[in-house]
Amino acid sequence: MISIPLPLVLTGLAVLAALFTGTRRWLPGAARAAFTALAVLIAVLTLLVSLRFAWNIEGVIRLQRVLPFWIGPLAWVGYLALSDRAARLRQAVLLHFGAALVAALLIFAFPALRGGIDLAIGLSYAVYATALLRLWRGGPDRMSQVPIGHVTALRRLMLTGAGLLVLTLVMDTAIALDFLRTGGANVTRLLSLASLFLIVIFAGLMVHALRGPAGTEERGATDADRALVARAAACLQETRLFTDPDLSLTRLARRIAVTDRALSEAINRHTGANVSQFINGFRVQEAADLLRTTRDPVMRIGEQAGFLTRSNFYAEFQRVHGMSPGAWRKAENAV
Repeated sequence: MISIPLPLVLTGLAVLAALFTGTRRWLPGAARAAFTALAVLIAVLTLLVSLRFAWNIEGVIRLQRVLPFWIGPLAWVGYLALSDRAARLRQAVLLHFGAALVAALLIFAFPALRGGIDLAIGLSYAVYATALLRLWRGGPDRMSQVPIGHVTALRRLMLTGAGLLVLTLVMDTAIALDFLRTGGANVTRLLSLASLFLIVIFAGLMVHALRGPAGTEERGATDADRALVARAAACLQETRLFTDPDLSLTRLARRIAVTDRALSEAINRHTGANVSQFINGFRVQEAADLLRTTRDPVMRIGEQAGFLTRSNFYAEFQRVHGMSPGAWRKAENAV
């Protein structure tokens, strides 16, 4: 069984997450604000759980029922701000935050409707989990407002967030049923079971997220696609924009005066790769040239080529050349 202090541990982790997210300057302002607010919200919720179940402070129950309605909207708005739908952000904020506010007002006005409240919270989790999964299935190029080097990690977090919403839905449903049948006699047991589910879900999500993207072949590429990809390649080569680790799909598309979607689809059809892989191809070539012609440390070369992290540099170089940068340099020097 989990111990009562566990929610307090989660509170501390959520506070650290809020501090971490709030200092990520590469995140667009709206996304950074939404994710930081989400972490703070989770910290407050877990603290309320501790107050209620560890110290039997029932006065927090109404606030504990209100706050969950904001979890889904904050997660959705945060990821929307990173996507190719960022232009719709203002409307999304008004719609989703407005719905959460209406739900909160109804709860304060009619606190006795426990069953309806639990049902509404569960429905909210299901709706936003589905929305996040649909956005995730759109592929890496949907995250057009994100520097290329961060896309993979953020997509993993998006998938994890959807999984956590599903887990929370299952857990809250079980607890609500337990209160209905036994008055909450099995809450501690259910929380213990939820922690086991959490471990299983995290493991499954990590295995899924770490699997490489399925290979695709050029399909239906037109002359217009080829011309557009050539323009993008020329822009990257002439301006050396690929060496900027903060380069995003939107920035590249604006440089060549096309829409994000047009550029993404042209690259997909013509090269069989996504935009991240397309840009990283230029970075790998730059890194290979530097490995061949300089004695700079491997990691410094990765940074000069535009890679944000060591792991991304090594993974992309291995994908293209079939060996690590260090091994490739030794092989080249041996020739």
